[in-house]
Amino acid sequence: MTALLVAGVVAAVGLAIYAAWQMDKKRTEGMRQAALAMGFTFAERDDAVLGHAFPAFDRGHSRRAKNVMTGQTGGRPVTLFDHQYTIRSGKNSHTHRQTVAVFERGGPLPDFSLGPEHFFHKIATSLGYQDIDFAENPEFSKHYLLRGADETAIREVFNADVLAFLSHERGWSVQCAGGAVAVLRADKRCDPGQAPAFLADCLRIASKLRSE
Repeated sequence: MTALLVAGVVAAVGLAIYAAWQMDKKRTEGMRQAALAMGFTFAERDDAVLGHAFPAFDRGHSRRAKNVMTGQTGGRPVTLFDHQYTIRSGKNSHTHRQTVAVFERGGPLPDFSLGPEHFFHKIATSLGYQDIDFAENPEFSKHYLLRGADETAIREVFNADVLAFLSHERGWSVQCAGGAVAVLRADKRCDPGQAPAFLADCLRIASKLRSE
C-alpha cells in the first residue's frame, strides 16, 4: 500500500511538472509569434536585461528573463520580457512572474520607485517610511507608494498630467534607474496575444515622464 501511495504521488508530481513545461512551451511560442508580428527580435532567455539597477530586479533569487523581445516602439528602444524570481521563507518558496517593459534612457530622469500602495505600506508610512504624496491629487496619493532620494526632482516629473493618468490607470509599477524606465504590473504576465496592447500601455506611461 505504501509503495502504491508513493508511486501515485510521484506520478502526480511528474504530471504537474510536465503540464507546467507544456504551458511554458506554449507561452514561449506565443511570445515568439508576437515578437515576429511586432518586428522585434526574440530570445527564449537573456538575463543580461536584468543588469539594470531597478529594485524589481534585486528581489529574491533564481532571477530569470525569459521570452525576451527587443525592438523599438514610438521611436524608443524597448525590451519586453517575462521576469521571474523566487522568494524563500523557511521551508516554503514562491516564484513571482511578471511581464516587464524596459525603455532605455530617454532623458534626464531621477531614480524613483512607484507601485500600488497596500495596507502595510500605510502603517510603515505612519512610522516614517518615505511616501511622496501630492496634496493636489489625493487619489494618486491614496493608491500609490512613491519613493526616491531626490524628492524635488521626482515631484517635477510627476506633474498634473502624470498624476491624473495614473490615478485613473491604477495598479502599475514604474521604476527609473539611470534614466532607463521599467513598467510592469506586479505578479502579472500579459497574454501573448495582448503583448502589443500591453506594450502600448507601457509606452503611454513612460512617455509621460519628463524632467523639465
